[in-house]
Amino acid sequence: MSEVTLRPMTAADVEETVRIQIDAFAALGRRRGDEPEAITDRMLERARLRHDHFVTHDPDGAFVATIEDKVVGCALALRRERLWGLSLLVVAPATQSSGAGRKLLDAALAYGEGCARGVILSSSDPRAIRSYATSGFQLFPQVSASGSPAMAGRPTLDRRVRTGSATDRELADDVDRDVRGAGRGPDHEVVAAVGAQMYVVDDARGRGYAYLRDGGVYLLAASDDATAAALLWRCLEHVHDTGTKATVDHITAEQQWAVEACFAARLKVVPDGPVFWRGATPPCAYLPSGAFL
Repeated sequence: MSEVTLRPMTAADVEETVRIQIDAFAALGRRRGDEPEAITDRMLERARLRHDHFVTHDPDGAFVATIEDKVVGCALALRRERLWGLSLLVVAPATQSSGAGRKLLDAALAYGEGCARGVILSSSDPRAIRSYATSGFQLFPQVSASGSPAMAGRPTLDRRVRTGSATDRELADDVDRDVRGAGRGPDHEVVAAVGAQMYVVDDARGRGYAYLRDGGVYLLAASDDATAAALLWRCLEHVHDTGTKATVDHITAEQQWAVEACFAARLKVVPDGPVFWRGATPPCAYLPSGAFL
């Protein structure tokens, strides 16, 4: 096979890197025996927004791997204040085990030099898990939950939770600095652009926020477990009221408040790919975003 080379990703690469992302995760699903997911125009547009966002806001953390000038993989990494995170690393199925993934990971890791903390959300692919575990990160197992939430087991509705808006992004950044070591800054714009609904708590008892999209808890951060649980229950209530399915991803042992809520709502809890942290352990009142960590 010809040599793999890297170069900075550009806006002109987005269509190809989105296609590679879809193909790579479809291949992983087939290996696990999962039912193939129908790819909708809405999903494609959200993926394009994500890739474009990194090219614009993290141009030094966005890379493509090529073989004979053909794009065969990409890596998207972010730097937000003291935090580095890997948003995406994918290689075309026919090119996996070519060394492209390792080169992309090394380039993405170099973008995080000097950051106090690093985080990677991994798929269940054993090759990815090994790569991250041998790159200076500590592994933490995760579970995910899904299903139609039952509200009979919920606690008394916490009326501190209100609908959020763009005016709450400064509050959210303050919470994130305390919880994960960095605000999100421009990431709020793209999270809103992909259709996420924001919920907020801000009073003397606690502060926090969550984004909910298509029944999925897209991310959540709070000053304490009770506030985090209140936000999660508000998300589950919304999903219940709209008659859709709920998903709550990226739950570690540190998020027992989330485990308890998911079981009380009678969601199905199953093992998921691990999370990796460097310079920190998983924050307790926190559920990361797969795309923006």
